[in-house]
Amino acid sequence: MNVQSIVLLMAVMAVGSMGAASQAFAADTPIPLQIESNGVNFDHNSTIEINGQVGNMRDGTPVTVIVTGATGVVTIEQITPSSDGSFSLSVNTASPLMKYDGEYKIKATYGDAGINDVIVVTLEGGLVKQAPSHSGHEEGHHEAADLTKQLDYNISGGMVESITATGDDSLLVSIHMAEDDGELTITLSEDIITPFNDGSFFVLVNGEESDDAHQMGNKLMIPFDATTTDIEIVGTHVVPEFGTIAMIVLAVAIVSIIAVSAKSRLSIMPRI
Repeated sequence: MNVQSIVLLMAVMAVGSMGAASQAFAADTPIPLQIESNGVNFDHNSTIEINGQVGNMRDGTPVTVIVTGATGVVTIEQITPSSDGSFSLSVNTASPLMKYDGEYKIKATYGDAGINDVIVVTLEGGLVKQAPSHSGHEEGHHEAADLTKQLDYNISGGMVESITATGDDSLLVSIHMAEDDGELTITLSEDIITPFNDGSFFVLVNGEESDDAHQMGNKLMIPFDATTTDIEIVGTHVVPEFGTIAMIVLAVAIVSIIAVSAKSRLSIMPRI
């Protein structure tokens, strides 16, 4: 065998070994995060079983699973994976928040926004969601405490009509006169809304998850377009309505005053 043949044979073997090594590396490289469900189509009296796997475990880091649909956020759960990286979650489609037919997006995120996986399921046999009338908040948004003056925010390309607490885990920012390329910058205080365990918030624009919103500490920058009427910011807890707190404080104060007054009258009455 001449020198040229030997060189050619070595080159072929080298290329083959590189290909085998690449295949072995690809096979050994874990998928960062993957989820699957027990079906694609469901009725409104079923259980969606979600199973997932984390590729590279991080101690103390939970998986955040968010289910969204026609009414906005259906559920948000944070799950600590098992030692092998597996995790699971059950979602009951009989929930009032899943009464409408259509697609529901299930998104899992691990550690940061770049490690995520999304699946979509379809619900059938229920109600058909009607288009919003824009005469008020969409169904599912129940006005509570007005926090407009308690939050530091700045907006371009539109006006903030109000910021209210809806439910016990989200803030609803109503946008008026939105224009193209607008952006809301808002600083959130834990005295008003607390983030998830990883320090993040979940943002929906017109009921759809925002992929353009970004966060720096407790400050959110949320772009929006001319169709935007509301922005929802979801955390783990929102302070209760101020009016309710005020009524409780007032009631306690009144009871205390009555008790003190009664005791004072008893102390000054002459004994017989």
